[in-house]
Amino acid sequence: MDNQDAVEVTCTDNGKKVTGYILNYRAKDQLEISLNTVKIRMQYKSGIFVGSMAGMEFVVQEEALPRQFKDFHR
Repeated sequence: MDNQDAVEVTCTDNGKKVTGYILNYRAKDQLEISLNTVKIRMQYKSGIFVGSMAGMEFVVQEEALPRQFKDFHR
């Protein structure tokens, strides 16, 4: 993977920010990221993608997506 696929992921439980890698993206619908060795599916809700893993909630801001993903759909 390269840095063009990287996105900042925030854990809402403890406020920590980590780097995830985009595996799949559907504009304003779903985002799938890899966080270490775990795949997290996130659903879109008002400018934020939200998902959970191991009882913790993770979010990705829509504006944090790399440019190539923002421009993916017209």
